[in-house]
Amino acid sequence: MKPRLYFPDLLTKQVFNYKQSHHLKNVLRLKVGEKILLFDGAGHEVTATITVCDKNNVRFELVGEVEAIDRENNKSVVIAQGLCQNSRMDYVIQKSVELGAEVVAPIITERCQVRHSNNSYLEKKLERWKLIAEHASQQCGRNQLAEIIFPQRFDEFVKTIKQKNSLKLILSPTSKKRLVEIDLSYNRTIILLIGPEAGFSDSEELLAKKAEFQSVKLGKRILRTETVAV
Repeated sequence: MKPRLYFPDLLTKQVFNYKQSHHLKNVLRLKVGEKILLFDGAGHEVTATITVCDKNNVRFELVGEVEAIDRENNKSVVIAQGLCQNSRMDYVIQKSVELGAEVVAPIITERCQVRHSNNSYLEKKLERWKLIAEHASQQCGRNQLAEIIFPQRFDEFVKTIKQKNSLKLILSPTSKKRLVEIDLSYNRTIILLIGPEAGFSDSEELLAKKAEFQSVKLGKRILRTETVAV
């Protein structure tokens, strides 16, 4: 099986950056003449052959035509995840992307254990999450990069999220309706609000209801926040 690598400039460049070159040479131990798969994050994929692999750089040439290959889900899924502790949030991003989420939106809620209003901190976290999403796409075979949104406050998100023909759901263990009872066949986009470790507050659930989110539960048991998206 050929290694896959995200390379957004398929048609304009034929040399890898430093980090990619290091990964190919020192981690994967690839040599001149070996083949790899490249994808551009916009739905395209192509086979390439390594032509130069020295201490300065790694270069390649394309083999055949760049193909548009669709491995996306039939429905667009938006995972709106209440910010949770570092490793748990990383896991949510990684698995949501692997399973086909189109958008992951980190949400700052009242009961978040992670409280950071510092934009520089959040920008660094967003950069990390985007890298996790990129690597998850490389691993699972997606050619389309998921969008990871800059963290928003809960009230901002529920008021501003607008998706055409969307079904908006908020998970609540006290809901009387289960997710399996919801008819998902009529909606192109499904927006799923998931609480942090301590769940949503009553005021947040009320605010979501006013924004036309339906309250649902997954089943009889309450799952850990990082398990819910999966």
